[in-house]
Amino acid sequence: MLKDNQEKTQTVAYGWQLITPKDTIVTDNDQGNVVIANTSAQYTGAPPIMLKVSENTATIDSNSYFEQSVSITLDKKIIVKRRPDIELDD
Repeated sequence: MLKDNQEKTQTVAYGWQLITPKDTIVTDNDQGNVVIANTSAQYTGAPPIMLKVSENTATIDSNSYFEQSVSITLDKKIIVKRRPDIELDD
């Protein structure tokens, strides 16, 4: 997991907790649709992660190629890990 100052936790529809990198925007609605978008300048234009949650299930509808993993736990947590930044030498 990321260091505490690099991640944020918030609760979305049906009581699911999202743990995401700090530079993300999360939008959800009462129907259980969750969108996680990246606001980092490093990943401008990256597609969002789209999830569907309900009381007992969470499904990944689409995933961004900049994410290293999206984990779903039995205690209703969804953990998003981003790939490390790549630094190119000139």
